[in-house]
This record gives sequence, C-alpha cells and structure tokens, in this order.
Amino acid sequence: MQSRRELMLEGIYDSAGDDDNEAVQRLEGGVAMLDEQQASEESGDEAGQQQPQAGQLETLESETDWDNDLDKPNDFLRFFLRMGFGAVMHPYEYAKVLMQLGYEPLPAVTSTSWLGRSTLFLPSVHQYIRYIRHTDGFAGLYRGLGPRILSSASSALFSESLVHLVGWKQLEKPAHPFREYVSNMLRDGIIIATGLAISHPFYVISVRQMAQFVGREVVYSTIRGSVREILAQDGPLGFYAGFVPRLLSDLGVLFCTSTLSAICNRVFMLKSDQREYNSALLQFGAIMLLYPLQVVGACMACSGSGVAAGAPPFMPIYCQWIDCLTDLMARGDHYRGAFIFRRTLPKMQAQRVYDPYSVSRMI
Repeated sequence: MQSRRELMLEGIYDSAGDDDNEAVQRLEGGVAMLDEQQASEESGDEAGQQQPQAGQLETLESETDWDNDLDKPNDFLRFFLRMGFGAVMHPYEYAKVLMQLGYEPLPAVTSTSWLGRSTLFLPSVHQYIRYIRHTDGFAGLYRGLGPRILSSASSALFSESLVHLVGWKQLEKPAHPFREYVSNMLRDGIIIATGLAISHPFYVISVRQMAQFVGREVVYSTIRGSVREILAQDGPLGFYAGFVPRLLSDLGVLFCTSTLSAICNRVFMLKSDQREYNSALLQFGAIMLLYPLQVVGACMACSGSGVAAGAPPFMPIYCQWIDCLTDLMARGDHYRGAFIFRRTLPKMQAQRVYDPYSVSRMI
C-alpha cells in the first residue's frame, strides 16, 4: 500500500501538465502540509514515549526507596532480637551474678596453667550452670529473668527521653573538635544516667531473686512481692542500692572511651573502620579497668536485703559502697566473675589455702 504522501504527489504530477504554476503551488502546499502533519505525529510519539519513561522513573524511584527502607535495620526488630538473645543467655548472667556475690558451691581443683604452673581453678560457668540445673531444674536457670528484661527494656526505651525533652542533639560538624567532644560526651552521659536511674530498681529485684538460690528463700519470688519487701525494709531508697558504683562505672567507661578515641583519631588520623575497631578495644579495656565497681554494685544491691547471700558468713553487711570496694580489694575478690570460663582462685586465697597455720586454725 502507498503512503498518503506518495498518492498526493502522484495526483499533483498528473495534473501538472494543465497548469505548471498551479501544479507547483499545489506541490509545495501538499509537501508543507505533510511536513507539518509528520512533525505533529513525531511530537505526539515523543510525548507518548516520554510519559512512560517518567512513569518508569517514578516506579524505579519508589522501588529504590522501598529497597532502602528494607535495608535500614528496624529498631523494633533489633530491640526484640536483643531481648530474645538476653533471655536465651540468661543462665550465663545468672551464674555470673552468683560469682560476683562470692558464692562458690563447688570446690576448687588443682590444674596446670598456661605457663605450666600448678594453680587452683574454680569451676567454670558451664559447671556452675549444671549445678544450678541439678538443684532447681531447667526452669531454675531462668530465675530473675522477668525483672532483668524489664531493666533492659526500660533502659532502652527511656534512656534518651531527657535529652529529647531538652532538645539536645548530637553535634556532627561543630566549629571546633573540642566542642564536639565535650557536647557529645555530656549528652551520652545524660543518656546513660537517665537509663540507669530508670532501670536500676529492676536490677536490684533481679539480683535479689538470683541471690535467693543461696539460702533457698522465697521472699523475692515475684516482682510485686519484691517491691513490697524492699519498701518495707529500706523504703524507696532501697530500690537504688548499689546505684552509685554502677553509675560511676558506666560514666567512667564513657569518659575513658571518648577521651582516648578522640586522642587517637586526632593523632593517628584513623579511617572510619579503624575508628570502630579502636573504639571497641578501648571500651573493652575501660570495662575491665572499672569492673570492680560492677562487682560492688551487685554486692550492695544484695547486702542487708534479708537473704542469706547478703549476710554473714557469705558476705559482710556493708554500710557504704566504699567499704565494700575496700574489703573486696583487700581479699583479692574485686575481679570475681570477670572471667567465667577459666577462673583461677585469687592469689591471696590460694596462699591462705596452702598456709598450714591457716589450715590448722580452720580445722
């Protein structure tokens, strides 16, 4: 089939013999008309093509935003995963708290250290867990789990409430690096103090519920009963027993980590991934340095609470947390529970065991 342009040109050329001028004019007009029509058709085609392209771009952009939303970690999912992991690993935390309180139901055994020396070793955390399971069954491994979850959840949910209320945002590009360091450290310190102030009462209840394993008490079996018992014994201040050493420990870790990280980043010009590894190592070192304050916090949360683990002969009744720290350092017990897999008896207690005069007096 011939196109419209070809048919029109044939008609024009057929009539050109009658009048040449008229034929030329008709030819020119027809060609111009065809050019305009073709241009309009091409413009329409381009517009039709552009619209799908714009729609495709919008679709691609929406798909890209959806993929980015999927790539972003869900805060609620992370929160529930962290709570679930903490619940699964609760038996280890349970055994660690009993170690911090100084309760050792299993005797130390003689073994060889890494250097080939004969050393007294305390039972590892797995032996400790097996002993708890043998005594209380599998359900007994999760004693104190409820208030511990409430402590972690309240700290995670409400630790930033005060800085949000004040409107204190984290500085990213300040005028001076020192201003960034001071502002961010003060903001993080307020977050830590707020979260600890909200969660510490549940921590006290959790520690006392775990400590009931020593004397087989049932006073702190439920959260409601624990609240009544603490209010009856010590009043509202009883919920903050051991709060000061824990606060000093967390703030000390923050100060050491922030200061040393800022110095290393300033001096060595570390990259982003190197800064993360460096901060993790510095934080681990600061936690180990200030770990005795965590032991003091656990002991003060239990001392004088009416359970056997917080009274003689298992533990002296301390009036102040300074007295507890001094006594633990004098006996070499300020790092108990820091290493839960390969535990050695402190040198002072080992010397006391090997001392024949002390043994004769104990007998």
